[in-house]
Amino acid sequence: MTTIRHLDHADTLHLPVLGDGPFNFRHTVWKPSHYDTGLEAHTTDRSWRTIRIGDLAVGVRLTCEDRTVIADIYTDGDYKPAHRDELRTRLTTSYGLTEDLTAFTALAERVPAMREPLAALGGIRQSCPEDHFEISVVALLLQNTTVSRTTAMTRNLLAHHGLLVHFAGVTLRAWFTPAEIAHVTAECFKEQDRLGYRAKSLPYFAAFFRDHTAEDLLGANLVERFQEIKGVGPYTAAVMASHASRDPSVFGIDVWNRKIFARSLLGAPDADAEVITQRMNELFPGHAGTAALYLVEHDYLARPVAPLLHPAGISSWNQALEATTA
Repeated sequence: MTTIRHLDHADTLHLPVLGDGPFNFRHTVWKPSHYDTGLEAHTTDRSWRTIRIGDLAVGVRLTCEDRTVIADIYTDGDYKPAHRDELRTRLTTSYGLTEDLTAFTALAERVPAMREPLAALGGIRQSCPEDHFEISVVALLLQNTTVSRTTAMTRNLLAHHGLLVHFAGVTLRAWFTPAEIAHVTAECFKEQDRLGYRAKSLPYFAAFFRDHTAEDLLGANLVERFQEIKGVGPYTAAVMASHASRDPSVFGIDVWNRKIFARSLLGAPDADAEVITQRMNELFPGHAGTAALYLVEHDYLARPVAPLLHPAGISSWNQALEATTA
């Protein structure tokens, strides 16, 4: 039976949005295309998220006033000044608070297909609070499958190997660290967590990121380094690297978003990845990744995979997650 960790308030960080251009808090922290993991929860004006910093489990409640993101920090561990500094840097980077959107916006305003996405989502930044290891696990679970299958695999892994925490009125799951699953066998991942062929790869992911910290990978060619992991090819490495490095020019193309790009930019039901990539780079030189973000999230806006919570529904959310502890 999983024990629920109750996290206490430890700090409040005020994070200014320093990057030029508009800032859209709601759609920066919540993405309509993202599937439900239990790692985060969102209402119209606030967001809850768990983060692992080494062995420390951290809960973050985010709100926004003007152009300042307010992060209330909760933990049950020994919260130190170094943790505060790391969280400030990680949250600022994770939500693109220093990134300049003016050049992209100028390009996008010239493209008819971007008029509605800009009107609905102007100021959205990529949200990626996961670390390199967590990004890699998500990329692995998204390979060649449906959203429902990925959701099930993610929930299995988090329920069996992660943490369950409660803070600021919300219950959430928290990631496991590479060291915490280093002993788990491929057979366990396959039989217990139902990962299929991915079960063979996950132990290699855990070993790589246990032995290579984010500092070790700083300045490295991440696409090349990630392909050192057994089972990781160029596409998965590119997806991992683009999110880890926040490169605005890079985007991944799969069977789902390929059709979105083809419809939006080519007026066709589908197109080859090479044709789409060429068109994206022609229209948005240096910012194709940001353009892809806007197009995908706008396509899902009317039918989000994991809709925003109504405040009155938070209790039911908590009960559903806590019921899985039995």
